[in-house]
This record gives sequence, structure tokens and C-alpha cells, in this order.
Amino acid sequence: MEKFLESLKNIFEIPELRKRIYMTFFILFLYRLGCQVLVPGINKDALASMFNFESGLLNMVNLFSGGALGNAAVFALGIMPYITASIILQILQKSVPYLERLSKEGEQGRNKINRYTRYLTVGFALLHSYGITTLLLSMNQQGQEIVNIGNSFFFRFTVMLTLTTGAIVIMWLGEKITERGIGNGISLIIFASIVVQVPSAIMALYQALVNHQLSGPVMLLIVAMIIGICIFVVFFELGVRRITIQYAKRVSAQGQVAGGNSFLPFKVNSAGVIPVIFSASVIQIPSMVQGFLNPAPETLAYTILYYLGPGRPAAVILFFVATMFFTFFYVEMLFNPKDTAENLKKHGGFIPGIRPGKETQEYIEGVLKRLTFWGGLYLSVVSIVPTWIMSGLQLNTLPSWLGGDFFDRVLPTLFNSGTGLTLAYVLGGTSLLIIISVALDFVNQVENQLIMRKYDGFTNKSSGTGSRTRRYA
Repeated sequence: MEKFLESLKNIFEIPELRKRIYMTFFILFLYRLGCQVLVPGINKDALASMFNFESGLLNMVNLFSGGALGNAAVFALGIMPYITASIILQILQKSVPYLERLSKEGEQGRNKINRYTRYLTVGFALLHSYGITTLLLSMNQQGQEIVNIGNSFFFRFTVMLTLTTGAIVIMWLGEKITERGIGNGISLIIFASIVVQVPSAIMALYQALVNHQLSGPVMLLIVAMIIGICIFVVFFELGVRRITIQYAKRVSAQGQVAGGNSFLPFKVNSAGVIPVIFSASVIQIPSMVQGFLNPAPETLAYTILYYLGPGRPAAVILFFVATMFFTFFYVEMLFNPKDTAENLKKHGGFIPGIRPGKETQEYIEGVLKRLTFWGGLYLSVVSIVPTWIMSGLQLNTLPSWLGGDFFDRVLPTLFNSGTGLTLAYVLGGTSLLIIISVALDFVNQVENQLIMRKYDGFTNKSSGTGSRTRRYA
């Protein structure tokens, strides 16, 4: 603890690092301020009652926007348009030759790709805002009109312009954090959006205990499970498979240069949270279809959509399969074992015991497949367990021939219906992964800044000797 406090003190002794941290928190403050500025023409109370943290695509957008969508704020779209644009550009870089060439042209190529990402973000912001305005114009909530402006065209134009401008401002704020602050700005904005909802979720947990909706042992069990999931996520996020690379001796003008050893690192969770975001979007499709079609109860479509409802066993299986598929798909898009093997061969590197070229490529492919399987399984477990805590296993919703009636009689109500705690939703799969991965990255970057200036880091990596390190302002 003393070492940690000493490192915190060191942070504010470095003028440049102190300025960067202040800038980061100031921009995050501006972002949270924008989440409270209301969009004209919307009944905030009627809109807020739509978000009950059960499920739905709107709730996921509301979570990533820090509650701005539920508040009818100008930052209601959050960072979702930018995320969507970035994911699509990443995928297109592997399938469009022009973008693939740009990605290999260094800083100039990356700047062009970033410019295309900004343009695409504006397009998605317009598309998202159009969808939201269309939904708001068609919905009433408990007899209250959500839209206060009578002219639908003027309302749509005003809200679309406001929300799109808000999305552009958020993108600009994220880039300013990356440029003048600490860490990845977009990731930190998502982090702030999720973390800001944790206190209210904890208060809801406390109220449930006070109102005897949950017993003390059940609450302790839930808290222990959430803490256990956090530890589990940290363990996997820090997990790396390092492949030893050995370089052959080279002959230079000064004589023979000895070859060296290095490592080719692959994270266990190389795909990050992208597969979970894709899978969460997939399992929202049945609910959206049901809302649009509203099929009659006796139809086959109603039966299928019912069993694919949020949290039900069929939906959980669909989520698991989709997560595994998107994990393999995204990792395959990110890594090219053939290029890696060719680059190693070109620079005189090889894996001990493996021949350069084709065998090296096959070996790396095998390692990636094994890591991707465990990474996908890890993402699925982390995402599904919080859902079970909140909405239960719902085994009683199965057909009678699959034991639905049996599970209804045998299992306690808590196992089938869950706790309904918003804490389990806020610290669900995607949000929990983002919180921990962004926090680890932020601490790592701060530590690198400390070590670079001859200070002790949080993990004491810089103290290679027992002597006290020198400090520079």
C-alpha cells in the first residue's frame, strides 16, 4: 500500500504527466456535462420510463452513453456511431485492397483511415438519430406523448442535427484525450459512461436489502460472484501466450553479430469486447422483430420469438454460439499467420524446432485457434453469468417436453426469475470487460510514463537495483 501511495505522489511531481491527467479528467467532465444538456422537444420523464434495464438495444445504447439516451441529452448517441464505423473500417482493411495498402503505409495511411472513420461516423450518427426519432414519433409511454413538438419534420430535423453534432463532439473529445491526455480517449469515454452508473446500481442493491427483497446471504453471494468475475476477467485479460523467436547470426561490416531471442506475444483474449458487442446485437433481433410484427399468440412466429426472448435458454445458447463465431471471425481478421511467418523468415527469425515458412504459419495458426477457443469461452461465461444473476436461468420457460413444468416446480423462484438487480446489468459482460481492460491500460500507460522519467512504477519494474532511483522533474 505504501508503494502504491508513493507512486500516486510521483504522478503529480511530473509537470507534463500531471498536466495530461488533469486534461483527461477535464475532458471527461465536459463529456459528462454534455450528457445532462437536454434535446429540445422531448418529454424526459416519459422517455426515462422506457429504460428498465431488462433488455433491448436501446438499453445497451443507453448504457454506453452513460444514461444520456434516457436523459434525452445531446450526447444521447454516445460513442456507438464511432465504434460501429471503426469496426467496419477494421474489417474492410482485410477485404478491400486499397484500405489494406493504406494500413501498411505508416502514419500517413493511418491518418487517411482515421479521416474515413470520421466521415463514416457522421453517416452512422445520422442513421442512428433517424432511427431514434422514428421510434420516438411512433411511441407513447403510459399515455404520455414523448414528443412535445407538433411538427414532425421540424422535430426530426432538430433532433437529428443535435444528436449528430453531439456524436461528432464526443469523437473530437476522445481524440483530444488521446492527443493531450493519457490513454485511449474513446475507451476512456466508454469507461466513464459505464462507471458513472455503478453508484446508482449499488444504491439499488442496498434498497433491495433494506426492503427485504433480498436476504443478506443472497446479497453476499451475489457480491462475491461479481468480485469473483472481476478477478477472473483480470486473470484472462493479462493472459499472454509468448512464442519464442530466435534470430540467426548475421555478418556485418564490423564482423559477426550474434543472433538474439525475442517473443511473439498473443493475448488469450485477442478479440477484446468486439465479439460480445456483435453477439449482443444479434440476440436483440428477436425482440425488435416481435416489436415490429407483433404476431398473434397462436402463430409459429410468436412461439419462436417467445423462446428467443431475453435471458431464456434458447437466447443464451444463441448468444454463446454467436460469441464463439464472432471471436474466431474477428481474430482471423486481425491476424494473418502467413504474413507473420513471411516477416520472420525475411528478418532471419524462426521458432525453435519449427521450420521457417509453411510450418511456421501452421504452428502459429494452431496456437491462435487454441487461444481463440478459450478466449471465446471466457467471453461467453463472463457475459452470461451476470445475465443469470439479473434475470435467472428461466428454465421454467422451456416447453413441457423439455422439462419446463418440472423446473418450475423444483427450482426456487430466484433461480428462474433472478434478482433483477441493475448492478448485474451495469457490471455485465461487455461493460465489465471494458471497465477492467481500460483501467489496466490506463494504469499501464501511467506506469510507463513514470518509468520513462526514472520513477518507480506501480509494480516496481524500474527498480532493477536496490538503490533509490533518480528523479527528474
